[in-house]
Amino acid sequence: MAASRLALISKKIIKPSSPTPLSHRIKKHSIFDQLNPCSYMSFGMFFPKQYNPTLPVDPTHISTILENSLSRALTSYYPLAGTIRDDGLHVECNDVGAKFLEAKIDCPMSEIINRNSTKAEELIFPTDLPWTPSKENLVVAQLNHFNCGGISIGLCVSHKIVDGSSLTNFIHHWAAMARNPSAPIPSFQFDGGSHFPPVSSPIAEAILKSKTRGNHPCISNKYFFSRSKINSLKAMIAAESGTSKSSSIDPTSVEAASAFVYKCIASNSTRPSIFTQSVNLRPIMKKWLPEEFQGNASFLFMAPEIADPADIKLHRLISELRKEKKMYWETKNLMSTMLEKVKSLQNQLERDHDDEVDVYKCTSLSKFSFRDIDYGWGSPRRMCLGSVPINKKIFLMDSQNEDGIEVLVSLKEEVMSALETNSNLLEFASPL
Repeated sequence: MAASRLALISKKIIKPSSPTPLSHRIKKHSIFDQLNPCSYMSFGMFFPKQYNPTLPVDPTHISTILENSLSRALTSYYPLAGTIRDDGLHVECNDVGAKFLEAKIDCPMSEIINRNSTKAEELIFPTDLPWTPSKENLVVAQLNHFNCGGISIGLCVSHKIVDGSSLTNFIHHWAAMARNPSAPIPSFQFDGGSHFPPVSSPIAEAILKSKTRGNHPCISNKYFFSRSKINSLKAMIAAESGTSKSSSIDPTSVEAASAFVYKCIASNSTRPSIFTQSVNLRPIMKKWLPEEFQGNASFLFMAPEIADPADIKLHRLISELRKEKKMYWETKNLMSTMLEKVKSLQNQLERDHDDEVDVYKCTSLSKFSFRDIDYGWGSPRRMCLGSVPINKKIFLMDSQNEDGIEVLVSLKEEVMSALETNSNLLEFASPL
């Protein structure tokens, strides 16, 4: 899909509808913020005219709705209108605002949706912005008008401020402001730094390096696991685990798909490997954080290193990650537990950087309520993440119709070439 088919119409800065109070001017980073990069996460939504008939005909009316509602949403999510300071320890909530771009794409939306490829979907995002670092304009939104009357929204939001859960909440909040411009503006708290302070910089640097663009170009491919194939995969893993009560595993769909993709990738390497899974810690953080808390609250859980790819057993891998999760859920001192794990994670990621071990990083957006997003003209027909130029990265997301799981994999070109012909993967997953 040629970028020449896109024409930028306008660029604007959207500031919060109300100024941020002086008492909220400085937002201190938490350990969760510190361990996430300043890079933009990306999320795209497609609204075809035939599936969203109440979509306004006038493009100017659409942009006005989105701009005004974004301004109101930034009042609640005020750190996203601020500037990340160079000390790496705080955000100055100075209301510099978000960027709002408007573009026209000279093709019908079906041409992108039907291709269902990350290269085609990249067109709806601000050029070269996803997963690049930035310390201001921490939200960049691009409204795209297609010549068929449909629209898409390509949204980039700083990972330093929000994780997948808070990103979902921000999008829903923005949509609610669009549906009801007179709705009260709620207040949220971004005080994670008061409860979970950052760690020393050298420890954080190794983890940050693993979550940012490397020097080697990566390729992103998508695979689709249908519900029936996932059920077959889950049955295979359950049978592999045996029938005894102590060892039997009944994996979730996310556990089955993520562990299986990891095994398929690692089986083409001779190096030891480690599988990590980003886990939302909000259920246990409720003991310390207020209900109105927003921000980063996810952490990497790490399975034990596996020296020989032939020794990867899916039921054991899932069991080990469940043990890790149980340990967190039962801890009486979450900060102490995390500090211990961060040092171990730092060591393994430094070994990964030195090519001594392959550390695979998995994030699941499954079960997040993206399908319910409604700006006033109905839910999006399709959602996407765009490409992810981070090596050894795996993303999972429910398919639009919830009839399966889409998996986005980012690898170096030579590793991806081997995965594309992996017969075990192709038995259960279809390339998109």
